[in-house]
Amino acid sequence: MKRFLLATALGLGLMAPASAQINTVPQVGLTTGYLAKNTYSSAFFGLAPVLTAGTDEVCITGSATKVVRVQRITIYGTTATSTQNLVLNLVRRASLDTGGTAASTTANPGIATQIASRDTGQTPNTASTAVLVSYTAAPTIVDTAPVYVDSQNLYMPLVASVSAGGAADFHFARDAENNVQVATLRGATQQICVNNATTILAASLWNGVIVWTEE
Repeated sequence: MKRFLLATALGLGLMAPASAQINTVPQVGLTTGYLAKNTYSSAFFGLAPVLTAGTDEVCITGSATKVVRVQRITIYGTTATSTQNLVLNLVRRASLDTGGTAASTTANPGIATQIASRDTGQTPNTASTAVLVSYTAAPTIVDTAPVYVDSQNLYMPLVASVSAGGAADFHFARDAENNVQVATLRGATQQICVNNATTILAASLWNGVIVWTEE
């Protein structure tokens, strides 16, 4: 009789609906909740980029205390003389650039007042540790053998044109959605820079934004 009762109970348990069962061990790659990371963004406006080919124009430097993951760098541009289809390379350097002239005010994403925390309600998210800069005079590139992370075309229309430009959009956050590693900086001696592969036309202006997380 005991065996019959045990078999009956076991059978009823197996027939219980899946919704009543609880899996306490998530499978690898299964998203079980929204865990936001400490996220920051900084926009820049009216940057007059360095015209010389092979220049690091905009850079983000890593942190001595956090792992910095670049989620997105987007750049729009215009010219005053003729349209231009410009090639921009995204490079990771193991040594920091030196010298050069940093842009000022709103043309520089590194200005503290332009770095925005995405959620100031989280205590660890109140201050970023990554360093950002844009240049109006070329820096000295110390690392001459960088890692080429990505390459994009930036289409710059005339400033008075009604036609839309084509942004250079280094969008790594979409990779993260598919569990692909994003462009990462470990330590304060690494940086990721937007480098112009060809000469930029005079009187060009750039606007853009950088988004990153710190863990």
